[in-house]
Amino acid sequence: MNIKSIRKYVAMLESGDSSARINAAQTLAGGDERVVYPLIKALFDESPAVQETAMQSLITIGGEVTAYMTIPVLRKEAAQRNAAIVILREIGSLSVPLLYDLLGDRDDDMKKFAIDLMGEIREGVDAGRLLPMLKDGNANVRAASAKALGLLKSEESIEYLEKALADDEWVSFSALEALGELKSSSAVKSISELLYSDSETLKFASIETLGRIPSRESKEALVNYIKRTDDFTKTIAVKSLINLGIEPDMEYISRDITALLDSDDWDDRLPAIEGIKVLKEKKGLYKMLDIAGSMDSSEPEDEEKIDILFNAILDIADCSSLLVLLRESNLKFRAKAFLVKILGQLNCQEAINDLIGLLRGSFRDIRRGAASALVEIAGTAGEEREPDGDEDNEIALRARKEYLYLQLIEALNDEDGHIREQVVYALGRLKDQRAFDALIRALKKEKYESVVEEFVKSLLAIDSKRFLESMVEFGEKIKGYVAKYSDDPDVILDLSHDESSDVMVIAVSRLGSMMTEESEKRLSEVIGHSDHEVRKVAVMSIEESGRFSKSLLQALNDMDMWVRFYAVRAIAATGGEEYVNVLTPLLHDKEIPVVLNTIDVLFGLGGPEVYDALYSIKEHPDESVREKVEEVLNFL
Repeated sequence: MNIKSIRKYVAMLESGDSSARINAAQTLAGGDERVVYPLIKALFDESPAVQETAMQSLITIGGEVTAYMTIPVLRKEAAQRNAAIVILREIGSLSVPLLYDLLGDRDDDMKKFAIDLMGEIREGVDAGRLLPMLKDGNANVRAASAKALGLLKSEESIEYLEKALADDEWVSFSALEALGELKSSSAVKSISELLYSDSETLKFASIETLGRIPSRESKEALVNYIKRTDDFTKTIAVKSLINLGIEPDMEYISRDITALLDSDDWDDRLPAIEGIKVLKEKKGLYKMLDIAGSMDSSEPEDEEKIDILFNAILDIADCSSLLVLLRESNLKFRAKAFLVKILGQLNCQEAINDLIGLLRGSFRDIRRGAASALVEIAGTAGEEREPDGDEDNEIALRARKEYLYLQLIEALNDEDGHIREQVVYALGRLKDQRAFDALIRALKKEKYESVVEEFVKSLLAIDSKRFLESMVEFGEKIKGYVAKYSDDPDVILDLSHDESSDVMVIAVSRLGSMMTEESEKRLSEVIGHSDHEVRKVAVMSIEESGRFSKSLLQALNDMDMWVRFYAVRAIAATGGEEYVNVLTPLLHDKEIPVVLNTIDVLFGLGGPEVYDALYSIKEHPDESVREKVEEVLNFL
């Protein structure tokens, strides 16, 4: 910025129009040391917006001169002083030497401002210069020095900070805060003495400080304190101990940890949950379930906390402890629904009778939860397993499985579609052949599509051959689901000949993953089908197979734009550079999406032929094509 511009904008700082002054202050950010003083004066402007703009411009200019000229502003009114503090902090290490000069100032406030700034700036600060300030005659200066030494992570200050623990309460508090920052295990003994202070503030602060020092000494100090006290600070000490990491044998604090769950503050609840997990304290299960039941899973914050509770309960609980709560407690229905879900996660087969009872209850969420839990248990019951050698246990397991099967069959007629869907899924996981006929009967009268889909998956899992033989009884939608979920290549191949285009599309989309000669042959045939959607899916399926087919060359001339679009991609993916000359004519396709797609595909293949072909359409009539070609040519 030349001198003429500087004079112009400095003069504008005196304008009667605040907008002009703001503009001037903003523009002067591009100046040098010559604009610093005018901007310092602008910090005293009657308009807060002008003051703010001048402050930001001074920060932008920065440097030692700006710092030097800003120091005197610390002695002015609050608004200007605060602006000066921000400027000096943002200038950073260049301000530090000037701040040292203020440590001997006769004004205690100036000393404190300088010390606070050094604690915030940190870079380039010699912590040793602050040690003598711990003996200053002003308590606020001593407290600021203690805090700054902690922020500066000054190991040499530890012994001085320990002595400061015997100072005035506020100084002692700041020294504790600093020792916490330093995580000084050597100071634990001195800190521990304040656990028994008459000052509740210092007692509280010393507990929190010990919780920030990860050492055996601090943990022992907290344990001893917890054992010897019953006042309100015991709860704080328990939280600090959890923060350090409690041991499984610390059951003597289990009651205190569980009591933290009674708080509405999650800063108390979260450490309590961690502590309960370590101690495996089952007495906390009821409260955790109750809390989970009181929360709204649709709220993102609640959802995260519910997950924490869910995982903690899974970690602590066993089937028997949860069943006791289910049968004997007065849990509200949402908490009970939560408990039921966990029973399913734990595969509690001994809960089958209770869950069946809940399945017949009147609360929808609990009924659905019971159905979901039974799905999990059915999955376990349906798995092949080695007998454990205990005949009575094996008999009991078979009895439970049989009861589960019978009750699930009965629940196929439940009025709730969600529950029917869960029951059908559970029967599919059980894979009991006896369920086949009941499922077929229920399928014929099912009206919800999602449940119908689940019926097909379960019937295929139980006896796919038998179900496929009975498909003649069902319509197009059922065949579509079979095409989607069957694992039999012959079935998929057969359905690719179906008279319904919708069924055929689904079957053809599966052929690409079959990797058989028959599937390859069928895909080549289908590319000539009369339905454009079938042809498009056939092309996409060939690409998925990874095997080039000459029928793709035919698809490049297809009447349908999207068949041509996907044929270009499929040829490039399966035939590669060998077919560049075959693809280049598509650069002149009448449909712009095909042209743009071909440009991308050819760019991926690369080579001199591609460059020449793309260059030939550099002046394409469509702007989006011209831009795309220019972008690609710059990379080739």
